[in-house]
This record gives sequence, structure tokens and C-alpha cells, in this order.
Amino acid sequence: MIIHVPNTGSVRSTTEMEILERPLEWLRAFQEGWLSNFEKTGEPDWSLYTHAQNHLIPNSRGINLSQSRVLLISTAGVYYAKKQKPFQNNYPLGDYSIRTIPFNADPHHLVFSHPSFNDEYVKKDTQVLLPMEHMYELSNEGIIGSLVPVVVSFSGFLPHAIRLVKELVPAILRVAKEYNAHAAMIIPAGTLCIQSAGLVARALEVNNIATTLTTWDPDMAYMCAPPRLTTTYLPAGSPLGLPNDTAQQRRVLTATLKLLELNSPTGIIYLNESSKI
Repeated sequence: MIIHVPNTGSVRSTTEMEILERPLEWLRAFQEGWLSNFEKTGEPDWSLYTHAQNHLIPNSRGINLSQSRVLLISTAGVYYAKKQKPFQNNYPLGDYSIRTIPFNADPHHLVFSHPSFNDEYVKKDTQVLLPMEHMYELSNEGIIGSLVPVVVSFSGFLPHAIRLVKELVPAILRVAKEYNAHAAMIIPAGTLCIQSAGLVARALEVNNIATTLTTWDPDMAYMCAPPRLTTTYLPAGSPLGLPNDTAQQRRVLTATLKLLELNSPTGIIYLNESSKI
């Protein structure tokens, strides 16, 4: 069973790249372990959870960042309260829908609704998780060719990896193709978001859209084998830098975006960024 969108005209050497390798094996372990216990007790026991584990990494060409259109993707469950419905974060297995947020949306009406992440930092500075201002500046400076005019947002607390592939991924791909995105920057908010972000990255890659992401937990990201990845020593919930530290946020964001110019896989690129002053 191969769960993926056909890879037509790709430069990737693995034309049958799976988003989630051995999906039936993963589903059996998930149902017999974490899900069975949750249905019996009503409590999630993460010691029983089976994380997605991939071994093959998408092999893709780098892009010319200054000539490319980039899509920003957030797993923080952000929605535009003035016009959009909240994510259904009370669902125990997560909400597999997306929201598209215009870049010109009033930031005062953006709500970060992820049910399980450290929101200490984003309350002080939204740029630590949703760098819309930084991305806009990088586009104006010519570092990024152009931006997809909407941000794709989803709530990355999604334990059912196969539902993610079958329900979430097609919705993201529709937006990426509608706006002719050449690349995507994916920013995880919580721990399980790192798995979600990695799987989304693989899905975009097999559809000829280059991807990059950053994290504070390289071991979690490594398991799902995204093609391009930076990691820092920053705290969970603040992947791009400390609140109001514009210089640090720009360094992390720029270094992560620059990986798009390299052929993948790049391996894990460690950035010497931390919360120490």
C-alpha cells in the first residue's frame, strides 16, 4: 500500500516515494496501542504511541530562492477570528482541516488555537511561530522571489498519520497548486507538530514543491525523514527565535529558507541559536 500522489516529471530518484512508509504496519500498531488504550480509558498514553518512521528521504533539486514563489505553512492552529471558524481542537484525534489566512489579515484578529504547545513565547511575539512580517520583508528585499498571498494553517496535533495523509495533505496541495508555489516553509508549533510537518513536507516534495522546516527536536523530525531541516537549541514553542529578538528570528528563518537552494537531502543542519543571552 503506497499512500502518495503520483510523482509526474520529478527529478527525484525515488518515483514511488511514500509519504508514510509501511502504512498498514503503522496503522496496526496505532490501533492496537495508543488508540485502543485511549478508547478504553479516555486518556492519551504517549508511551504507547507509534511515531511515523521513514527511511527513504526525497531526493530533489534546489531552487533559486530569489526567483521562486514560497508558501508559508504553520501548524499552530492559527485562524482569522474575524472571518473563520475555529479549529475543532476538542476532537480527541484532532482536526484535519486547514485555514488560509491572507497576508494582509489584521494580526490582532489571529488566534493561535493549537491545543498542546507552549504558548508562552507566541503571546509575547507572534513572529516566533508565524513570521509573516519577516517573510514579507525578505520578499521586499529580493531574498525570496515572491510569496503565496495566503498562509496555510492547520492544527498539527494530529495523531492519526494516515488521516493526515488522506485528508490534510490534499487540502494543502490544492492551495499550493492554485497559487503555483515553487517551495514551502513549514513551521511546527508543538512536539507532535514536528511529525505532522515532516509528513506534509514529504507530500509536497513528491509533487515537485521544495520544502524546508526548522525545529528544536531533531530526533523527532529525523524519524519522518523530511528532505531539508535546520535545528536549534531554542525552547519548544519558539522555533524561530526568542520573542522580540528580530535578529535571531531572521537568522533562523533565512538559514532555513536558504536550504531550499541546496539539493536534498541536506541532512540535519544545526544552527548555533539558543535561549542563552
